[in-house]
Amino acid sequence: MPRFEPRGCGRGIRSAAIFRVVVPAAAWVGLCGCSPGDATIADAPVARAEIHSCSDAEITGTAIFRERPSAEGIKLVDISLEMSGLSDGRHAVHVHETAACEPCGAAGGHHDPGPFGESAPDAPDFNHPFHGGDLLNIEVIDGTGRLSTTSTRFTLSPGRMSVFDADGSSLIIHSGTDTYCDQENELEPGCAGGARDACGVLVRIEQ
Repeated sequence: MPRFEPRGCGRGIRSAAIFRVVVPAAAWVGLCGCSPGDATIADAPVARAEIHSCSDAEITGTAIFRERPSAEGIKLVDISLEMSGLSDGRHAVHVHETAACEPCGAAGGHHDPGPFGESAPDAPDFNHPFHGGDLLNIEVIDGTGRLSTTSTRFTLSPGRMSVFDADGSSLIIHSGTDTYCDQENELEPGCAGGARDACGVLVRIEQ
């Protein structure tokens, strides 16, 4: 039986074709130390937000957004957020529709592009928690919080869902918890997190 010794991704793939060996895509990582999407991931967009308090409180943080492809063809954005100075408990986190934080209200409503977008969580035809920019709560313990999550609702690369549209986007951390506004009729006040504690403008990172 012929011996199969992968030496780099390209050569390994040719050898597999010759000997009719079917190897799952995930297995190539272990066999040759790379994956079919590596080149794409290396070129994928990255964004950063330096987060500061909306008041005089000593609140600071950093968010990193990394876009990557998926097997479905949809773009995934991995979000890593670290905060310090917030009160303990859970705080709502959302991408907002404008790249402005002075004052924090200048960030506008939640990022929600498209012909049926409704950025205000307490609008008559409310769309929360289904806005493009709606994320999970960040848990804060002893003044420090970390959030790691992935969204398919927006992109960093150009397109209809991009956070880098004509007026950009910001990341807002709210004073309260996002209860996801799960009411049939009238919304409970503050269900999307209430007042704004901190804000950071999303900026592309050139790689």
